[in-house]
Amino acid sequence: MRRVFTDDQFDEWQAYISGGQPGGSRAAQVMFVCLSSPKNRPRRAIHGSGDPAQAESELVHMEEAALIELFKSAEPLP
Repeated sequence: MRRVFTDDQFDEWQAYISGGQPGGSRAAQVMFVCLSSPKNRPRRAIHGSGDPAQAESELVHMEEAALIELFKSAEPLP
């Protein structure tokens, strides 16, 4: 499942869950990819549970304001 939203700069972003293993060392990540401008680097935020199913469920039900706050806290990928 993916979510599409617009940031404060009016760029359109897609958010989706990548990776993760319940109880594993690699936590589930919320990935952000800009759809409207390729110059914007992708970003990621680590989901604390490490469980991709839980992260997916939370992403689907997250209010847009909370999604934008998570986006703002995400780190740009190199």
